[in-house]
Amino acid sequence: MNWINKTGFLMMVIFCSCNSGNKTMKQSAASLEKKALDYAKEFSIEQNDEVKQLTIYTSADDRDHKETYNLVYDAALKLKYANSIKVPCKKIICLSSTQLSYFFELDDIDNIAAINSSRYLKHKGMHQKVKEGAVKKIGKEGSFNLEVIAAINPDVIFVSPFKAGGFDALRNMGIPLVPVAAYNEKTPLGRAEWIKMISLFIDKEQKADSIFNKIESNYAHLKSLTDTVKYRPTVFSGKMRSGSWYVPGGESFYAHYFKDAGADYIIKDNHQGAYPLDFETMYKKAFDCDYWRIINPEKDGFSLTDLAEQDSRYKDFKAFQNGNVLFCNIRQKPYYEQAAVKPDVLLADYIHFFHPDLLPEYSPEFYEKLNDK
Repeated sequence: MNWINKTGFLMMVIFCSCNSGNKTMKQSAASLEKKALDYAKEFSIEQNDEVKQLTIYTSADDRDHKETYNLVYDAALKLKYANSIKVPCKKIICLSSTQLSYFFELDDIDNIAAINSSRYLKHKGMHQKVKEGAVKKIGKEGSFNLEVIAAINPDVIFVSPFKAGGFDALRNMGIPLVPVAAYNEKTPLGRAEWIKMISLFIDKEQKADSIFNKIESNYAHLKSLTDTVKYRPTVFSGKMRSGSWYVPGGESFYAHYFKDAGADYIIKDNHQGAYPLDFETMYKKAFDCDYWRIINPEKDGFSLTDLAEQDSRYKDFKAFQNGNVLFCNIRQKPYYEQAAVKPDVLLADYIHFFHPDLLPEYSPEFYEKLNDK
């Protein structure tokens, strides 16, 4: 459909803000103007002609947990503002596919100097840079290649606030570490709006605003299609893993996707993150649900038969029996490097399955129904 943007979208610095109360900072803060954000709640931007002051809330539950960093264009201003970094950054390290998604959407990969892994990397341009050695691989949390990182001498490293292994070693190197806490957002559009945060580091704020406005418009149009639906099919998510069934909470952005797509998510609680349940508890909640949604790396041609071979109890679910298992194979689909910046496309995928009459000509981009062999 021509109104769907089909291009891929895309804590604060883990530096103590102990100097934020000095006189210079107080004088500057008085003249800062806050930039309006429409959906994102986990970061804020205040700015004047000299500095862009970025605050990231490091806990979704406690607003007092926050870090502040000052982005300056003039290197001389680094002496004036605490916790500062000169932008635009030319040597950036990303430690997750979600972080890369924002750079991909902003069409800016030349400033990426290294990533943690290319295991499921689908982006052709970035994959080629890794192959040629123009973009280094520095390993995962807990086993970073510190020699490679030191040789790169990056301007900034974007890290995940949900992992901690090895970050002390990076911090001891004097490298600014910028956690990307988009996963803490409750709504899909909140996650997408983090493209505005990333854009601060590469001087692409106007482009980020334009991209987000298009995504927001597409999402709002799609959501309006389901506002008056009378039938809202039930849906559950996940599957057994290491003896537990991890479910997204009732206030997660996944839950918002299901609601906006005109479905009824069976988990009714105030949790935002995922948490484990045992099979028996999950069975009682989901055995009679209409749809089952799974994201997982699997072999090519993965089928209902293959799913049942993983756990024969899966065959007892109504969604399995009716062939309503919605599956995204991350070995084949660039889900993690695009999902954060494609909320409109993901919403269209869900609507296509939950209410096919609303999008009769649409072809899903990420999800498919599992078939029998």
